Amino acid sequence: MNDSKTDQQKLSDEEIRSLVVARLSVLSPDTYVSIGSDGSFSRDELIARVQAGDEIGKEIEDIQLEWLRSWKARAAAV
Repeated sequence: MNDSKTDQQKLSDEEIRSLVVARLSVLSPDTYVSIGSDGSFSRDELIARVQAGDEIGKEIEDIQLEWLRSWKARAAAV
């Protein structure tokens, strides 16, 4: 398997948003996430923010992608 080729493939912004929305959708509707001084947001509010692409949505995207990258690195180390 050619890892350098797959590492170079990039997801589009829309693909990233879809991935993050799918991950958020599996959370309980009663889940709230606190984002520093920006406040607390329900699952549905986070999904709406990611879909809108606003500041909070982009921050959630970054957090989710970082989490996924950490699992990729962990899996590669095993």
